[in-house]
Order: sequence, then C-alpha cells, then structure tokens
Amino acid sequence: MSWRFHGSAAAWGLWLALGGAGCGDQRFVIGMFAPGQGGGGAASAPERPTFEPPAAMTELNSDSREEDPTLTDDLLEIYFMSDRGGSRDIWTSRRAGVGSPWDAPRAVESINLAESIEDTPCVSGDGLRIWFYSGREPEGIWLAERASRDDPWGTPAHVGTLAVEGATVMGPHVDPPGLLVVAGVTPADAETYLAIASREGPEDDWTALVPLAGLDGPGDEGAPFLFDDGKQILFRSSRAGGGDLFWARRASAEAAFEEAAPLEEPVSLPGERDTDPHLSPDGSVLYFASTRTGVADLYEARRAAP
Repeated sequence: MSWRFHGSAAAWGLWLALGGAGCGDQRFVIGMFAPGQGGGGAASAPERPTFEPPAAMTELNSDSREEDPTLTDDLLEIYFMSDRGGSRDIWTSRRAGVGSPWDAPRAVESINLAESIEDTPCVSGDGLRIWFYSGREPEGIWLAERASRDDPWGTPAHVGTLAVEGATVMGPHVDPPGLLVVAGVTPADAETYLAIASREGPEDDWTALVPLAGLDGPGDEGAPFLFDDGKQILFRSSRAGGGDLFWARRASAEAAFEEAAPLEEPVSLPGERDTDPHLSPDGSVLYFASTRTGVADLYEARRAAP
C-alpha cells in the first residue's frame, strides 16, 4: 500500500494505544494452542486458525452479488449487501434457531435509498444499532437505531466524525460496547488501509480514524474484524493477488501486529476473491463472502479442531 501516515506526535500515540485495542467479540480466542501443545500450553500465542470446507448459505444467495455478512450475537438475524434488486442495497433475514433455515431475504426499506448505494453493514450484537456505508449526501458511514428487534429501523444519521477528507470510508466494525470502530479507508490517490477510532461512551463522538499499526501491506486492506481484546484480526487483503482473507496477531492491544498470514484453503482459494469475515461470538463459525462459484456469495465455515 502506497499511503503512509504522517501525523502529529499525539496522533502517533493514539495510533499505538488504540491500534485495535479491545474491539468486539472479545469473549473468545480462536487459533489458541490446546493445553500441552506448542510448548507453552494455554498461555502460548495464538496460532493461525483453520476452518473446515465452507458451505454456501443457499437460502440467502441469489444469481446476483452478495457480500458483507453481519449477524446479531444470537446468530438469528443477518444483514448483508446484495445487488439483486439492481443496486447495492442492504438486505436481511431471520431464522427460528441456529441450524434452522433462513427466511426469504428482504430489502431493508427504511435504510436503502433508490438513488444511492448502501453497503458494508455492521449490526450490533443486540440488534438495536446498524452502521453502514451510503453513497447518499454526505457520503460515508451512517447509523440507524431501533427500540427493539421487532421495530423498524429509524431514520439513519450520518456519522460525520468517521469521515476522512479526500477518502471513502467503508466496512465499519464496531465492538459490542460501541466504543471502538475499525474500518477501511480509501484515499483518492492510494490503496485502502485499515483504521480505528474510539469514544468515551456510546453516545459520544468518535475520535478521528487513525491507521491500524502493523497491517500496511503491499496491496489494499479492508473488511476488518478485530477480536481477542484487540490481539487478533481477520481482514481482506490483495497482497497475494485478487483478494484473500488474512489473519494477524500481536502480543498486546498496544503493540503493532505481526506479519499477517492468509487463511489457508479451503477458505481462501487461489484466483478467487474471499472477503468480509464475521466470526460467531464463540469463534466456532466464520461467515464470509467468496466468488468461488463465479459470483460473490455468502458462506459459513466451521472452525477445524485444534
């Protein structure tokens, strides 16, 4: 990636201190050695996770493009992008229980606008907030809220503090407390990089987005999913070609990430675009999008036993 960060000393300190610290889904650790393995037992550093062959989410896929899966913590409600209606919009579905079939997807009419695209949704674990990218004016990250899961989404509001001058911000991932957000930032003259912002409370404004330390690869990076108290991350990168899912770790939430490694087959496939990772709260299921059937579809893959 050709873009580099040139900021003040204060911004540099925020970069190192926040660089992903404490983000979402921190109730689990994947890729950890089993006790007695790796010479260090359960205290050993996490290893790159592996997954079983993925299965297409056939009830949700169509002949058109589906990407950006995001689920509530109970895994009973999903949001994703689809262009089956002729434009990139946000769609949703529910199911009665984990393992039950998904209902027929429907467009989220209270969020989508006919004259713009809506993309890269991120729903909160309780299903009461949803962040997404919109091409409406002003372009960028928007937020909609609702009182309960049975209520319609309210009128979306632009999240102006997550805007970056001269760049497009997409793919937000917000932690369960709503205090940290990671996203992909694409400057007009450079490739996409990963960035993070924070805030004191769920109703406060976000700080400015700053680069996520250690993940500046030779291609573009996007679709971040940070977990394990900020010490592990999944994301999409083009550093190995058209686009694969990568994983990286670091010793602490204050450290820079170590060199990222691609998720192995059968999740990342050579010549295909694999993107938009989302992990279940217990880390046992990976949801993502892939072009392995010729068009982007949604998939789920169970974590392989250590």
